[in-house]
Order: sequence, then C-alpha cells, then structure tokens
Amino acid sequence: MNMWFLVALVASLAGTALHFLYDVLPSPLTALIAPVNESVWEHLKLLFWPTVVGAAVLAGRRRNKQRHWSSFFVALLGAPAFLLLCFYGLKAFGIESVALDIILYYISMAFGFTLAFFLYKKSRAEHYGGFALMLVILYGACLILFTFAAPDLPIFREMSMN
Repeated sequence: MNMWFLVALVASLAGTALHFLYDVLPSPLTALIAPVNESVWEHLKLLFWPTVVGAAVLAGRRRNKQRHWSSFFVALLGAPAFLLLCFYGLKAFGIESVALDIILYYISMAFGFTLAFFLYKKSRAEHYGGFALMLVILYGACLILFTFAAPDLPIFREMSMN
C-alpha cells in the first residue's frame, strides 16, 4: 500500500503540473495530454494521463498483470465519474470555488487509486477487464478528439474562474 500511496501522490502532483503545460508549451502534442482551456472536460486529462502512467509504474511490481490493469481500467472510469458527480452536484447547490475544484481533483485521484488498490486486492475487476479496457480506449480517444473538435455542450465550455 505504501508504494500505491507514493505513486498516487506523484501522479496527483504530475496532474497539477500538467495543468500548466499547455500554457508553457502550446502545441498540438501538449494539447493531447494537458488542458487547452478551463473547461471541465479538458481537466479530465489531469486524472487520465497521470493515472495511466502511475498504473504502468505499479504494473512492474505485480505478478498478476491482468488483475492489475483491470483494476486500473475500472478506476480510470470511476475517478472521473466521481469527480463529475461531485462537481456538478456542488454546482447544483450553487457551491463553486477554485479551491474546492482543486480539492475535488485530489480527492478524485485518491478515489481512483484507492478503488484500483481494493479491486486488485479483492480480485473484483478481472472479469470486467476487457469491457473496461474498451471503455477506457473510447474515453481516451474522446479526450483527444474533443480537444480539437469539442461539441457545443456545457462540459466542453470554459468555466469562469472565481
């Protein structure tokens, strides 16, 4: 668990750094992994890419790679769902703040890594690994595609900074 915690912490901090990458190095390549604007959708990249890298780092230490990756595929879907539910739930009650957004990001990262850890330990995700992988590939492809061709929907619109 200590290694999982360390990797989750480093991945979370890497996601924080990714927030500023496109501003520092604006290019189509950095746009693939870093938010290009302040929309909720673009900020999901801060969960996705650091978690993928963190999962890859942890995979090297696991005997059962299928169970490991299956657990992280579910977490890659669960963490953004958790974040969106909390974000829009709070917004529905008129609660909005940049500080709260940052806290929600770290809680969502912790949720994702904790979910993956418990699914791995309990062998719960292996049966759904293939299906979860297909959804993760679709989700990742949408993160990339909608960077360059976002629909005109609220989740893709820039949020005002408080």
